[in-house]
Amino acid sequence: MNSNATSEAQLLARRLIAREFGAFFEYPQHDRTVDAVWADPKNHGLLAEIARTPTMPAEARFLACEVLFRKDILFLQGQDRKQIAAVYAQALVHDYTGAANSWGLLYEHRDEGPVGIVFLQLGNSAVDALVPLLDDASRRTNYVGSIEATVGNGYQYRIKDFAAYYLARIKGIPIAFHRDFAERDAEIDRLRQQLGR
Repeated sequence: MNSNATSEAQLLARRLIAREFGAFFEYPQHDRTVDAVWADPKNHGLLAEIARTPTMPAEARFLACEVLFRKDILFLQGQDRKQIAAVYAQALVHDYTGAANSWGLLYEHRDEGPVGIVFLQLGNSAVDALVPLLDDASRRTNYVGSIEATVGNGYQYRIKDFAAYYLARIKGIPIAFHRDFAERDAEIDRLRQQLGR
């Protein structure tokens, strides 16, 4: 870990990754875990330190941001929004939530999910982090739960589909979902042209 980060921040980062406070992204346990992390006032500043330190483990930065978004309404005022967007883009690519539910059912449901909505909150600051993901055809079909899993996994979303949806919402560009991958990619190419990317 980064020698510039305090040893206390490094310890908290390790504890977050090890899920020592409880499970993240499993509801309602997620909310209890966030409360447990926040319960110690000493953690408030350490979480901000973890979130803003680029050499901290990406997963720890993401989990710190998740706690801060839910507990500190002034969180974004002290952060580089583009860095935060990059942290969330890495979380999407590396599946730090463990289930696609956190990123929403997207297009037909107009559902960003409880984590994906951060991209919309970050707005234009998230564009640079999302545009490269338009080339990532990796599948993210690990929705859990009965109905949500059936519906979500049926869409066979790829990372690029998530990125395109969030970018379209941020920029106010209409985008349609297609079951056929070639049609879906054509829609993404059209979006990319409108973005000038």
